Amino acid sequence: MALKASIQDRYSVGEYLAHEDESESRSEFIAGRVFAMAGGTDSHIQISFNVTKLLAEKLRGRCRAYQSEMKVRVEQADAFYYPDVTLVCGEHKFYKGRRDAVENPVLLVEVLSESTKDYDKNDKFFSYQTIESFREYLLISQHKYAVQQYIRQPDGNWKIKATIGFDSAVYLESIEVEIKTSDIYDLVEIQ
Repeated sequence: MALKASIQDRYSVGEYLAHEDESESRSEFIAGRVFAMAGGTDSHIQISFNVTKLLAEKLRGRCRAYQSEMKVRVEQADAFYYPDVTLVCGEHKFYKGRRDAVENPVLLVEVLSESTKDYDKNDKFFSYQTIESFREYLLISQHKYAVQQYIRQPDGNWKIKATIGFDSAVYLESIEVEIKTSDIYDLVEIQ
């Protein structure tokens, strides 16, 4: 989803959260700056829904899959983001007891948009890496059958895998689950 800078220069975390509680639109918070998020396309929304549903079904009773309404708090970056899909396994750690911002995701998913793909692949991913519980990152194209996967290794480095093609599958190492690419792209029209 596209980000647009807000008019005010700097906000405190408290001001940002108070605004989010009252606002009908969503904004991300990065070190005092607030960025309004634009809506997603049909394909973007469908892919996000499909992945959330697949993870929820496969991990029922073990993990909780959230769609893009759940914020992720990144303490070291002083940021709040809205990933397209957030997966939390085991005990949930909510930011200061708020039920709308988690601090311990295991897996995060971003559906790539033209306007944010470089940001999602770089700055946002670097920020996410500071979360101790974070183990796996998926970047899903909405224009071709392609999933980029980043998996944290025991030494802290990241292994990169690419899954290409409608008839392939993505094995999620952090949760030991396989999802078919055809299921990720169910009802999505690739042009």
